[in-house]
This record gives sequence, C-alpha cells and structure tokens, in this order.
Amino acid sequence: MGRKTIKRTYKDTYARGQVDKSEFQGRYFIKIELVSLKVLEDKDMLGNESEFYFKVGKRLHKHRIPQKGTINLEKNEVFQPTDGLTLYTQFIHKPERGTIMVPFHLRERDPLKVDDHIIRTKLSIPLGSSDYIVLVEKSVKIKLKISALETRY
Repeated sequence: MGRKTIKRTYKDTYARGQVDKSEFQGRYFIKIELVSLKVLEDKDMLGNESEFYFKVGKRLHKHRIPQKGTINLEKNEVFQPTDGLTLYTQFIHKPERGTIMVPFHLRERDPLKVDDHIIRTKLSIPLGSSDYIVLVEKSVKIKLKISALETRY
C-alpha cells in the first residue's frame, strides 16, 4: 500500500512564520532611565545625607523607586547606576506620531515632616525618538534617558 503525500501550502506570499508588518505599526515602547543623580548642596537641615526617591507615571501606574528605602547622597555626591536605573516602562498603541506626557516626581524623605517635592514636572516624550534630558532644580541635577521607539510587541 502506498503512502499518501501531504502537500503543505501557506497563505499569501510570506515566508513561513513571517507576519505582515502593517499589523505592528503604531506600537511604541516608552522607557525612562536614570543616568545620574547629583546633589549640589546639602538638602538636610542637620547636614545629614539627603534621602531621595522617585514617583513616575500616572495615578494608576505610579510606583515608587526604590520600592523600599531611599537613595542617600551627601553634598557633591553622584549616584550613577552601572547600566541605568529603569524608572518607567509602558507599551502604547498610537496610529500617528505625537508626544506622550509622563508625570515625574523626585521627592526627599524627612522623618519629622512631610516629604518635600524636589522636582515635580511632566516629561514630554516624542514618539519614535530617543534623547537625554537634564533637569536642575533646588540644587539637584538629574540626567535621564527617555525613549519611545517603535516595537513589534
């Protein structure tokens, strides 16, 4: 008895496993990374270390970086993570290019009073680009890498 030959056919003209690229247009991966944080002056009244933390994102997605504890810095001390500290990520689908606004807060923790807002701003991130931003306010200097690049995911 002979074997039955099975002939496989694939739809369209795409190679096996390849997907139409138009399906993935307009998808962006937004990322905010901390490159460096520097304290230019003492922020603490008693001359102790300044204790910083970040809150980035909209109200539903806002989270604290670091989740527990703080980043402790003295005058003229620089905090520089080796590969960049990721502060915020998000996937977004927008058919046309534009800008995304992301709330950004740097706060200083004080045990005896309400935490001070050192930097309170909204970062404007243009879709399809990558750039560095330097923020200097109240004797604190922050360098951030922001990107909103197109992705297939």
